[in-house]
Amino acid sequence: MIRMDRFTFTYGGAGKPSLRDVSLEINEGEFVILVGPSGCGKSTLCRALNGLIPHFYGGNIEGGVSVDGQETRHTPPAKLAGIIGMVFQDPENQLVMTNVENEMAFGMENLALSREEMHSRVAQLSTYFDLQRFFKRFIPELSGGEKQKVALASVLAMRPKYIVLDEPTSQLDEETAVLFLDFLKRLNREQGIAIVIVEHRLERCLRHAQRIVLMEGGRIILDGKPKELMLALREKGLIADFSRKTVEDGHSSVVLSARSLDFAYGETKILKDLSLDVRSQEIVAIVGANGCGKSTLLKHLNGLLRPKAGKVVLMGQDIEKSTTASLANQIGYLGQNPNNYLFEETLTKELEFTLKNLSIDHREWKERIDWSLKVLDLERYREMFPRDLSCGERERAALASVIVGRPKILVLDEPTRGLDYGNKEKMASILDALREQGMTTVLVTHDYRFVAEHATRVMRLEEGRLTDVPLDSIMSLAKSAICVEA
Repeated sequence: MIRMDRFTFTYGGAGKPSLRDVSLEINEGEFVILVGPSGCGKSTLCRALNGLIPHFYGGNIEGGVSVDGQETRHTPPAKLAGIIGMVFQDPENQLVMTNVENEMAFGMENLALSREEMHSRVAQLSTYFDLQRFFKRFIPELSGGEKQKVALASVLAMRPKYIVLDEPTSQLDEETAVLFLDFLKRLNREQGIAIVIVEHRLERCLRHAQRIVLMEGGRIILDGKPKELMLALREKGLIADFSRKTVEDGHSSVVLSARSLDFAYGETKILKDLSLDVRSQEIVAIVGANGCGKSTLLKHLNGLLRPKAGKVVLMGQDIEKSTTASLANQIGYLGQNPNNYLFEETLTKELEFTLKNLSIDHREWKERIDWSLKVLDLERYREMFPRDLSCGERERAALASVIVGRPKILVLDEPTRGLDYGNKEKMASILDALREQGMTTVLVTHDYRFVAEHATRVMRLEEGRLTDVPLDSIMSLAKSAICVEA
């Protein structure tokens, strides 16, 4: 049993606790979903379950946590790793080896398993997650979704008694996410492994849950069976019915285009004679399987990567000889990992850094910063250290550092990752408001519901090329996904 007994935790330097008087018991063989709005303490609770709090995250503690009778305060996380496995929101935080095969074996080596057993488990899981084709690939070169699959497989290979997963499907394509959740349920049912999962896309996993734990403001406010909590989840805005909200426009002028792009990583071809036209004030969503090249395409649009052949045209100008920095006033880019954008002491200074680099008149700074923080509901965090924010809050903070420059085009890679339904709606409202002000958005996502409700056009990247996807088909997929079972 995992047991939390009146546990309160405050991060070092924080003004208030992230967890407040939490008492919780998780028994062997349970399948528990931990839900609540962004910033309510879910990730902090996960870190406390496996001893990362207090051993890696310093702060003030009251109460205690035990795993099968072992107090986490007095038991090193390495000793707990064979009992309780953890999959983080950001896979980069737990991948330590250079290639996929070594990463999958690393945890098992620390458990002193035989070579034969390690080979057997690696073969089984690599087949399941389709990882054999990049066994020898350098891990930093993998896509976000591919890294997430490697992190998942590496933890499952150790066959812990309990598995805690923080947003494990956030970067997985729909098919892989469904297969993975089904796999977790099979582990839970057939091997008795307890599953604790934080997930904002509740539609995907409610049918598997035996129990829902609802958090708010660092506390557990409800704990019960899914059927008992459905009304509360709807009232809290964590589940909502499908509603198409964005209206398609007519035929405006092309502001961004790609012509016959070719690109390869080494011998692996990613983009093949790819072409794209984006019109003013569109919200264009690009979907596709993990590793198909979506992020690679986005990096071409703002000059972070340069094609082997073909060209990108921004506002009528070929960007071949333009630096990425010189393009930033016109095209703002937000990558998958918000931590790459957050390095200043306060959120205000992050936004000031952007404005300074873009040579924005200092007299405009206050108005722009106030506007950016207000539209992203971040005003109360303006003097906080950005990396202390929750994953969803960091995503919004990173976006604030981009939109404060008011670019004409936004390029967003997985912008809804780590956001609950309410904050996704806020994100959509922001994109719609920016669209009304003349801004154009190109986004990559696996969140079909967000696409179905808010995109003006959808394209699929497959085998290096883009094809149009009818909105009706995306809406059908989204509607079928939110027919929750509880």
